[in-house]
Amino acid sequence: MSCEFSFGPEYKGVRVDIALTEMLTDEHADFAGASRTQLHKLIAVQGVLINGKPPKKNMMLRGGETATVLLDVWKELTRDRAEMRFKLEDIPFTLDTIYEDEYLLAINKPAGVTVHPVQGMPEPTIVDYLRAKAVELAQTGEALKPGIVHRLDKGTSGLMLIAKDIQTHQLLQAAFEQRRVRKHYLAVTIGPELLEQGRWEYMLARNPHHRELFMAAPEGRHSLTYYKMLAANGLCNFLLLRIITGRTHQIRVHLKENKHSIIGDDDYGKGANQELAKFLGGGMDESLHKAWSEALPESDARMRMRGAVDASPGMFLHAYAISFVHPRTNEAVSLKAPLPDYFSSLCGVFDWEAPQHPESLLHIEGENG
Repeated sequence: MSCEFSFGPEYKGVRVDIALTEMLTDEHADFAGASRTQLHKLIAVQGVLINGKPPKKNMMLRGGETATVLLDVWKELTRDRAEMRFKLEDIPFTLDTIYEDEYLLAINKPAGVTVHPVQGMPEPTIVDYLRAKAVELAQTGEALKPGIVHRLDKGTSGLMLIAKDIQTHQLLQAAFEQRRVRKHYLAVTIGPELLEQGRWEYMLARNPHHRELFMAAPEGRHSLTYYKMLAANGLCNFLLLRIITGRTHQIRVHLKENKHSIIGDDDYGKGANQELAKFLGGGMDESLHKAWSEALPESDARMRMRGAVDASPGMFLHAYAISFVHPRTNEAVSLKAPLPDYFSSLCGVFDWEAPQHPESLLHIEGENG
């Protein structure tokens, strides 16, 4: 089912998403109150055709074009996502449970999976998986985020805490806000030599040119990360990171500010990752003084690393360890999530191993234990 209309000459030079918003909200009842953001999504999933072809969202009209809007696609996008339910067999991933009791759950999130749904998202998320498994989740008043205490980026793997009841949810959120939860990450990066250990402190704000990304900016919010170099060679680096604040994309932006890119992070390190892919694929070594070739001279080792990188559905950033005082029992809880297979394979190329006691490796100013 679709609707079709034409843009008159008055739309010459107008961007297609702006024109669609105006035309549809004025003239079609199904689109009453629709936002331009929603129509961006409709264009992105090819729910709009201009002269029979999917347009780019920044396409400029000439006037006279015919628009076809696929109403079934629009209805799916605007369906109440909180009411959607998936069968377990229809979800293409599984979750490993690291810890569970009557109050909370700790899972090992796979990379490439979103934590909770948003309106218009058709694919299953961590929340959908837990619902399909009939896990009790704290009903927080946010229908799309039951039980969610904190989040990991889609491309990040590792430990996440899930609250089963509202009291536990509130107590855990307070612990995160008061920085009483210790979070350690492991990352493999491309970049120059760093001091053996150090701290990064920046004000972070949204990038005005790419609103889904962040950047260091004086008008932003305070962020603090401690790091330790576990291993390094001329090709890549193995880092342990402890975030004190929990800003969106914090580790990724802090690394970028220090000329490092996480392997697999095309948002903040596309150029470096493209050069790495060329090198691992047998291309020319563009690194300074041919350092990459010196670090990985054997072709079979390059193939092993390439296989590990290609197998990753996200980034080589893993929420490895978390420690906190249990909000209901007051017992100390310390957990670690095993590295994904592709992450372990890449580390194996260089004989790197995840630290058994990450907290003992990073000294945090003013912190005991």
